Amino acid sequence: MRDWAKDTIKNHGKSIARIFLIHMLGVALGWAAYPLFLLLLARHVTIDVPMAVFSVFASIVYAAMLVSQGNEFGLTDRKPYNWARYKAKGFVVGAAAGLIVFILELVFIAVANRHFVVSHPNFDIPNINSYIRMILYVPFFWFYKLIQIDAIVPRVTVLSSLFAIPFCSLFTGAGYLFGSAGVTVDFRPKKRRS
Repeated sequence: MRDWAKDTIKNHGKSIARIFLIHMLGVALGWAAYPLFLLLLARHVTIDVPMAVFSVFASIVYAAMLVSQGNEFGLTDRKPYNWARYKAKGFVVGAAAGLIVFILELVFIAVANRHFVVSHPNFDIPNINSYIRMILYVPFFWFYKLIQIDAIVPRVTVLSSLFAIPFCSLFTGAGYLFGSAGVTVDFRPKKRRS
């Protein structure tokens, strides 16, 4: 295999790994406030309301991290490195990372359906199953809550779990396009000169 092909595969692999890591950071951010909501608000409202509100914030931060990372990829590709550069690279890398998340979510759904189903002769209790399904998708809690308003913990289905692919692809691709055009996206606070 030529050096160019090896460098291209290595570059794409590192980029996909970084986007996947950002997804895991988004998941950690989404679950970070959950114990606090339980302690502060459990007596007053069901947990889904503050989780839905906080998950909007988590999604915004997650999207900003994706745009920033995609921007870094685009700025790096402006330099004369020996790997493939194309306009849709950010979209492809984001979609590939989203696909990995989707495949992992299918595993979580299968495990939840096999081992975490609590039934009663008169009714089903889907909450434990729904929590297991929501592990990787907590930054999108608001989205699933919009789909299933009546459920306290909305269920992630095989079809709705595809949401991670366009989300990752769209924001990473937009950041990459900015970077490849030479526009630097920086969300860090600016230091004031004294």
